Amino acid sequence: MIERVLCDLTGQIQGLSGALFRYEVLERLQKAASRRDVTVLAFGFSSNELRLVLEGNPHQISNVVRGLKTGTTRAARKWNLRLNACPSDHHPIGRAQLLDAVVWTHLGPVDDGAQGPLANPWSSHRDLMGFRDAGFFDATRLRELVDPRTVHTLAGGATLPPGWPPKHGGLEDLSFLLRVAGAVLGVLPADRRCFRLFVHLARARGWSTCDLAPALALSKRRIRQLAMGDEPRLQLALYAVADSRLARVP
Repeated sequence: MIERVLCDLTGQIQGLSGALFRYEVLERLQKAASRRDVTVLAFGFSSNELRLVLEGNPHQISNVVRGLKTGTTRAARKWNLRLNACPSDHHPIGRAQLLDAVVWTHLGPVDDGAQGPLANPWSSHRDLMGFRDAGFFDATRLRELVDPRTVHTLAGGATLPPGWPPKHGGLEDLSFLLRVAGAVLGVLPADRRCFRLFVHLARARGWSTCDLAPALALSKRRIRQLAMGDEPRLQLALYAVADSRLARVP
């Protein structure tokens, strides 16, 4: 069974629409879904809601959404923020309706003013199109069910980014490259999980080991260790640097 779900989670409070809050929601969603054998097919935030397409047993889907809202409300209290989560709206859909449902989720950020589905990180559109590899979402199942290019077109997406190399030169600001590395992995820039990708990205864009060590407050030896071998997500980060839409990162 596939369901289209509308959750009132983000509210109108600024703290509940920030990057940290939203990444925590997505990680909480992934954990809740995995425990109940539910697949998150698509997601999309707008200013006051979270749009989802979930696949699994209807009872377990309800449990996932209930657990997500309970955990998120509890987390909001820790930050002294009040979250009034309204009842979720569930709609079972068939395969013929799936494409429209996915587009609906990816239009969440667009409805909030994003200049196209790739120009905002708060939907699964970048994941579906292959421009992000985050731990909180796996687009494999969705790609089996819908054509990514069709979703992109129906969501109002413009021409897809060209391949590497980017048309502009290197030596972008290091703080920007660190934010790109974090966004590609679906984590905040301060998260050490993105440091390896950042080192590979910064070196590819012309920065030296001597420049990167103080930027991360690490030794030159540690920077060289992070730079060893291949980084499979490097091309995703390079795409983001090359395209103004993907370059909009937290």
